[in-house]
Amino acid sequence: MTEPGRLVSRDMDRWPAARLQRYQLRRLKKILHYGSSELPFYRERFAKADFDPRTIKTLADFARVPSFAKKEVLDALHRKKTFDVGLERLNRAESGALCMTSGTLGTSFLYLPKRWASIRGDSLARAYRWAGLRRGMRMLMAAPAWHSLAVQETRVIQRLGATCVIPWGTFLPRYARHFLDAIIDVKPSFVTIFLPMLYALLGECRIRDLNPARAFETVDSILVVGAPMTPLARLNLRQQLGVKDIFEGLGNPEGLTAMECPHHIGHHIFLDCCYVEIVDPATGQLLPDGQRGNVVITSLIPHGSVYIRYDTEDLGAILTQRCACRRTWPLMEVYDRRANVLQIGGQQLVPYDIRSCLDELPELVNIPFAVVRSASKMERLTLLIQKPPSGNLKEIGVRMATLLRKRFNLEVLEEWAEELPQRWKGVTIIEEKDWRGMRV
Repeated sequence: MTEPGRLVSRDMDRWPAARLQRYQLRRLKKILHYGSSELPFYRERFAKADFDPRTIKTLADFARVPSFAKKEVLDALHRKKTFDVGLERLNRAESGALCMTSGTLGTSFLYLPKRWASIRGDSLARAYRWAGLRRGMRMLMAAPAWHSLAVQETRVIQRLGATCVIPWGTFLPRYARHFLDAIIDVKPSFVTIFLPMLYALLGECRIRDLNPARAFETVDSILVVGAPMTPLARLNLRQQLGVKDIFEGLGNPEGLTAMECPHHIGHHIFLDCCYVEIVDPATGQLLPDGQRGNVVITSLIPHGSVYIRYDTEDLGAILTQRCACRRTWPLMEVYDRRANVLQIGGQQLVPYDIRSCLDELPELVNIPFAVVRSASKMERLTLLIQKPPSGNLKEIGVRMATLLRKRFNLEVLEEWAEELPQRWKGVTIIEEKDWRGMRV
């Protein structure tokens, strides 16, 4: 037996599907009980929807629980003028951290007590072991102090007995020189970092005329978060940096945890920490595996800020593949924010789709680009692309246009830039009005 609320067992990621479903249903019922009995945010929502949590008998029933999105949390913050909006199980006798969750809609807050950090961090340690972190290693931790990932990684470091190095600054690209200095000076073996910052480090290496493999010569593994990475992009980054492997983590502060294992097929959903559904954004109906929709998550940790059927407004899918590692935790992928979906030529695309296509051209792998989005109906793709270090731009443009036409049946208009403006680093959608303002 295990302590209530702790990890169930080390081999849980290999349980049969039926056992995992029974476990998740028990946890979901417990979370619903906490929500309806202790948390005003959910009591009010459930009453308004005439929903009785006791009617949930199966996992399929759980789709009837009312969902909500970030705007409703922000509205509650504005009304109450406090971080405590009724989502939080507060224990005044227990120490905790108050973290921010930033985003395009605005900033909200998470209350994360010590027990939350222990449960989530102990579970996350599993993924860091998959990525190669071992006792005694020196790890560079790039998560800013206000982010929940920093709370979790602190627990991971304690659990695995690693030594932590924290660079000065935040994860924005303008601090890339400080991060690069830290990597060169302290010589870590393991690096966790936001993917846009990793690209910024490559740019800083170019500015210094420094071989990236020289800067990362002590690094064995990198764990990146913050943006999706294509398979060809990973291969190219490994070659440039000279590291053994690069792993991608997937998650959000409200509850989602999903991580790659060494097979890199997709992200295993950590079923001990969260329950994930993919729903049609128009109808709210559950979608089958393999179809893209909004990612709806429920945290299974009954401490601190508790999110029940939270619509992340991210576009994702639960994959149909099964991993060669034989772990039974299902695989998923998140492709972008729903707000970044492009309606173009009668189809829905996200920048990840364009990136996957461009990466098939060796000259354009990991080369920054942005899609210029029109306010009116889009019939062709307009791309702003940073000039690659080598190759004939006209010839590359012809090959790119042929590839995009074959893959998506779209015509493309490209414009090459020496460098994408700093404020658009890591941003893959540019509104047409902003693009015109830049060109004037």
